Amino acid sequence: MTKILKGKRILVTGGTGSFGRMFIGEILKYEPKEIIVFSRDEDKQGIMRLEYKDKLGIRFVLGDIRDFRSVREAVRGVDIIVHAAALKWITEVEYNVWEGVKTNVIGAENIIEAARDEGVEKVVALSTDKAVEPINAYGMAKALQERLITTANLYDVGNTVFVSTRYGNVLGSRGSVVPHFKKLISEGKPLTITDTGMTRFILTLQKSVELVLTAMTEGVGGEVFVRKMPGHSIIDLAEVLLEANGKNTKNIINMGIRPGEKIHETLISPAESVRTVEFGDYYVILPQISIPAVEKKYSGKKTLKEFRYASDTTEQIGKKELRSLLEKEGWI
Repeated sequence: MTKILKGKRILVTGGTGSFGRMFIGEILKYEPKEIIVFSRDEDKQGIMRLEYKDKLGIRFVLGDIRDFRSVREAVRGVDIIVHAAALKWITEVEYNVWEGVKTNVIGAENIIEAARDEGVEKVVALSTDKAVEPINAYGMAKALQERLITTANLYDVGNTVFVSTRYGNVLGSRGSVVPHFKKLISEGKPLTITDTGMTRFILTLQKSVELVLTAMTEGVGGEVFVRKMPGHSIIDLAEVLLEANGKNTKNIINMGIRPGEKIHETLISPAESVRTVEFGDYYVILPQISIPAVEKKYSGKKTLKEFRYASDTTEQIGKKELRSLLEKEGWI
């Protein structure tokens, strides 16, 4: 990573979000020349600026990925882009579909065009399990983002490499369930869940950062990198948080499924699995279109047999492991 990042100028879109903050803290040790924090939230930028006031080489840029001009200006002279900016609340995007498209699709295309124009070396875009067999507008937009990132490698303009990463719920990130449950508990309200049989993937911010660094190191253009991660039941998570706060575990209300929700999430669909290769703690989904660099790199790797990698079929962790993980991450 030092070889890749040392002396480089790195742009992080959505850099004031949960992932962006963790990622920036992690890559500082690799001595980049400059880190550009790009977001539209001036309040979070102000707070983050104070936190990093003693750190050299961090620049804060206000802008919106929907606006090509502001993106183009931020990308000038950049070597690597980590594209984390997104609208990600499922229900909000479900009721405001065009807003989701403008940020998650048009915003991604703005990043692609600016990166090509400026000769950026590599773009790593963050995606989600919601993009697999999507049933909500957020997932559909993210699926389109993945396709845009993949097909961007078909055009040999500046030789920019574009790759995607895909993972499930990141523990404690903006819009995730743990902060929501914690807020309800602190207010003395019952926890609301949508289905007692619901499962979700779980991943720490640190491991999501590691996946992006892996994609940055190993990606040749067009792949989707998928981190292996355990699953858990939502009811177990709710009970663990209630128990840790001395609350009755019966203080849970089943609200019914919300617009755009799934009972179980999928990271690799059966259709994708047959063009997937496995490496230790992650998978790489190869593009279904022909990209020479990908075909060359993975020519000796055997793709997997058909399977579904979902939150109810992956390794499951119980209440004991959940509590340990939440304690380690500082949530209880």
